[in-house]
Amino acid sequence: MNKAKHGGNIYEIEKRYGINKDDIIDFSANINPLGVPESFKKALIENMDIIENYPDPDYISLKESISKHNKIDREKIIVGNGATEIIFSLIDIIKPKKSLILAPTFAEYERALKKVHGSVEYYFLKEENNFLLDEEFLNYIKEEIDCIILCNPNNPTGKLVGRGLIEDILKKSKRKNIEIIIDEAFIDFVEDYEDKSLIKYIDEYENLHIIRALTKFFAIPGLRLGYGITSNKNIKEKFEDSSEPWTINSYADLGGQVLLDDEEYIEKTRQWIKEENNYLYKEIKKIDGIKVYESTVNYLLLKTDKINLKEELMKKNILIRSCDNYINLDERYFRVAVKNRNYNDKLIKALKEIYYGS
Repeated sequence: MNKAKHGGNIYEIEKRYGINKDDIIDFSANINPLGVPESFKKALIENMDIIENYPDPDYISLKESISKHNKIDREKIIVGNGATEIIFSLIDIIKPKKSLILAPTFAEYERALKKVHGSVEYYFLKEENNFLLDEEFLNYIKEEIDCIILCNPNNPTGKLVGRGLIEDILKKSKRKNIEIIIDEAFIDFVEDYEDKSLIKYIDEYENLHIIRALTKFFAIPGLRLGYGITSNKNIKEKFEDSSEPWTINSYADLGGQVLLDDEEYIEKTRQWIKEENNYLYKEIKKIDGIKVYESTVNYLLLKTDKINLKEELMKKNILIRSCDNYINLDERYFRVAVKNRNYNDKLIKALKEIYYGS
């Protein structure tokens, strides 16, 4: 099973191009440009010594913070060393024989499914429909499917599934006893995200399992912290029974408790994404030769007529994410993160120089 390529590998870029990683402007990783919240930095300094003790194996305080943040029962929460660990663990528990996923979407779903020797059916999102999921998807929910995995908002398209359609998917999946995993790793960046999240359906659908991540929104990808939400007691018990002890270290445990309570940082992020997503989208849209797709989150999908765009930008110390390894995309597609205004302007300037000359 080949390892999937992801954004944010500045170490590989440093070796390949001989550029100091500190000089690279990394648009390949979808991380909050506000950086690590000051509240967490302060808590780390004040609680440095907690590393001398084992973390709480049940992570009660962490789960209580997640419960409070999402207004859900603590007993419905599972936690893990990043959202990816939870994805692999849930799929290992469910062991689906045939799963339905989107194309393009996050590559780790397929890797996790193949690890349990499950087969995969793809629903190919249509470029002419701006990669939005449409009603035709319902026809793919057949008897032989036993698991559906949806990234919502989807990566790399940044698209949300419409409310009416997601309700139809949930209803049909329930009727056919199909497990449905919804990856909401980027939902916190979405405007009015509480209304867009599927947490409100968790008590109604025991076959629904939601995955969340703190790494992107709170700019802590190196710490690894994710959680899941399910009302299925059997799956929750199997997850906790099969999980290795202390997969979340003391600092990540502390981080989850502090970060979810930092309303000032959360509000600043909401304001940033609202302004900068719109700004970057409009500016790139003006450049002839690039098609940019509207997004609900902190990254944009581009289609270009320059398949060497990544190489051209690397000459300017700017790293973007090539999407040629996504199923249903090719070397014409790239993903760029939305960063702060200074960096966004540098990307726009670099793109204009490449397309129009310096």
